[in-house]
Amino acid sequence: MAAPGAPFPAEALLVAVRNGRPLDALEVLEPLPPAQRRRAWTPALREAADGIDLSPDSARDPQGRWVGRLRQAHWDAATVARLGTREAQIAAKRVHPIELPVARDLIPRLFPEQLDVFVEVWSQAFLSNPRAWDRLRGVEAMFDWAQQGLVPPPTQRGAVLLLIAQHDLSGYLDQHPVLIGTTLPLLFTVEGRSGASTAQRDETMPGLSLGRHLVPRLIREGHWEREQVLQWCEQALAMPRSAYELRWFRALRERVEALR
Repeated sequence: MAAPGAPFPAEALLVAVRNGRPLDALEVLEPLPPAQRRRAWTPALREAADGIDLSPDSARDPQGRWVGRLRQAHWDAATVARLGTREAQIAAKRVHPIELPVARDLIPRLFPEQLDVFVEVWSQAFLSNPRAWDRLRGVEAMFDWAQQGLVPPPTQRGAVLLLIAQHDLSGYLDQHPVLIGTTLPLLFTVEGRSGASTAQRDETMPGLSLGRHLVPRLIREGHWEREQVLQWCEQALAMPRSAYELRWFRALRERVEALR
């Protein structure tokens, strides 16, 4: 129950969104039980959030749906309101895109026991359409959660393909070392798809080659064993794959065999 003189949650949430205060929105929603969170999604809040999401940067609103010039903080506050007033499964499927700081830092506070739902839904979303980068913005937060120990390292096919699609994958793994021995080795056991595969990654980002640079680096630095990687290559080549992918794994096997 709100303290005497304090606004009701729905009113306080609307004020937070209109003023572009995502942390205030979070603090309104975080302590509420699910049913009360859902009741905070009022017609006035929907109107404000829709107006914010559909308007350009720096816009002003004569209708008063937001205060001042529209900025990123307004969009983030609207996102927090949309997320926090829905059940986890619905929030994961329907609220997008989400800026990475919101996904990484605020979703764990809204859904501390249901992050696995987001990992599952987001992994499937990437697998379904890996080129929908705007809609998928923020889903890589699952790897931050894994590094923080909030979820196990993801093992879904979509999550594996999402990981290898990261730009500067070498640097990304330096920041997320928990993935090196868990999620990343699964690239040998999952099938790629159009828009997301080892072969396509190295063709489109040759300066950041997974096969030519990253895998040999992981072996040289002792993260992976040469003989183990050769076994993984054999596993990969025994799976049903496109000829495009099979060529990539044969070339990787040759490079690893040449390492001494």
